[in-house]
Amino acid sequence: MVPRPQRKTKSMDALKRCDHDLYVIAAVAKLFWHDGKMDEARNWLNRAVTLSPDIGGSWALYYKFELQHDTEENQKDVLKRCIAAEPKHGERWQAISKAVENSTSQ
Repeated sequence: MVPRPQRKTKSMDALKRCDHDLYVIAAVAKLFWHDGKMDEARNWLNRAVTLSPDIGGSWALYYKFELQHDTEENQKDVLKRCIAAEPKHGERWQAISKAVENSTSQ
């Protein structure tokens, strides 16, 4: 990670180059989260899952954020939206979602 004073500049450069890239948007959300700017982080995480609802990793990150920083009602809302979106892709999503211990039929 770049030093704190350079983060905003690097984020803006990345957004200019690929403003609709899910991973750039998620990285910006993480920076806001790390800096304690929870409303901004939530907005960027929501933007990430709206842009690519089929990517499970974004949903997992958003849900983790809500588990740490918001009410049970918002946590349930994110979970419900994730289930409705039925994500099937992501770097680690397929392996985790197909694991027997994560099966809903147990």
